[in-house]
Amino acid sequence: MIYRKKVGYLRIRYDLTHFKNLQDQLHFLIQSSSDLMPQTTMDSWKQLIDQSIQVYLSENKINLQAVSAKQKRELISGLRDKGLLDFKESSAYVASKLQISRATVYNYLKTTADFKKVHVHQVDAFTNTRFGGNPAGVVLDADELDDATMRKIARELNLSETAFVLQSKKAAFRMRYFTPTGHEVTFCGHSTVGALYMIAKEKRFGIEKEGLYPFEVEALCGVLKMEARVDNHDEIQVAYETPTIKLKKTTISHSEVAAAGGFNEQLINSAFPVMYEETNKDLYVVAKSLDALKKVECDPKTFAQFSKQHDIVTLCVFCPQTFDPENQFHMRCFAPLVGIPEDPFTGSVLGGLAAYVDSFGLLRKKALNRFQVEQGHFIERPGVVKVEFERKGKAYHAKVFAQAVHCFSTEINLA
Repeated sequence: MIYRKKVGYLRIRYDLTHFKNLQDQLHFLIQSSSDLMPQTTMDSWKQLIDQSIQVYLSENKINLQAVSAKQKRELISGLRDKGLLDFKESSAYVASKLQISRATVYNYLKTTADFKKVHVHQVDAFTNTRFGGNPAGVVLDADELDDATMRKIARELNLSETAFVLQSKKAAFRMRYFTPTGHEVTFCGHSTVGALYMIAKEKRFGIEKEGLYPFEVEALCGVLKMEARVDNHDEIQVAYETPTIKLKKTTISHSEVAAAGGFNEQLINSAFPVMYEETNKDLYVVAKSLDALKKVECDPKTFAQFSKQHDIVTLCVFCPQTFDPENQFHMRCFAPLVGIPEDPFTGSVLGGLAAYVDSFGLLRKKALNRFQVEQGHFIERPGVVKVEFERKGKAYHAKVFAQAVHCFSTEINLA
């Protein structure tokens, strides 16, 4: 077999026109993108930081010199979220712009990360037995929470009230109270008890060992005197001064209350008037007996409308008969306007109750300036509280002494 060797040349030509077109298009896209979002060169990240700060100042209508510590923390958090603190000298640059130290920037970044998580406690107030009394939500570190977030937390916990503890310029600290419907109330007794209990339990605001620790606390109703007592076994008791008591007569009749609540007027003792406490917006009615009080109902829909019409937060129906002979009064409280069909135990009504029972001679003579109240037995959450009061002229002042039980703590992630 003969093999013939052929020698030739293969000429290949490449048409680069398409490659050139693709290159031009890619260059155009990159250039257009860079025009819309500048490359993060040394100069450009500084410009973006400056722009972000100016936008923040403009939105909040303030100048750089007026920025508070809280606002600086918010600014730094926003810059971090945009990735503008990822550059080598960016933290130093931000520190110089905001006139703080670089260490403060790092501290703000850490605390901002921590604030993404909210520690929430549930405390059973006005009882020394778990699952008794009134469960209250408590948030001890609420300074970085806005109103909308506090309302969402209160709605999520779905307790009658949640107390939020914040810093105060006029007192040791400040308390705000929100219901599940998002209403902010001027004062709440059981969540105050819960908050004071957790403050003592976690050794906040100077509490270190056994002893009595008094505080002045800011609330929407004013600055109130409160205290926590810790014994040598770490048992905790708390007390609070009630808001200013303004009990007055009302034109609302017994029949109107019964009709709005949807219960028989015959359950009410008409020998005692319907009274209204102006500070907490509470209405007081006396039931004929403990058995009559058990039969009292309160239609949430109709009484909410009635409450709105007459500016009522809580209806307190009580009688001088009790389950425990050590107590002087049993009460039931209804507040459907703020999302509470029936409250297990209501601390905010106790100041007005003190003025009522003293004014109309319902106290036993052996205890002229103190009494104990029970509540919650009809809804299987029994609780008890001691109230001391004094009268100066026509003005009443009352102090409430209570116990509480820590039920559980959890963490809500806001991120």
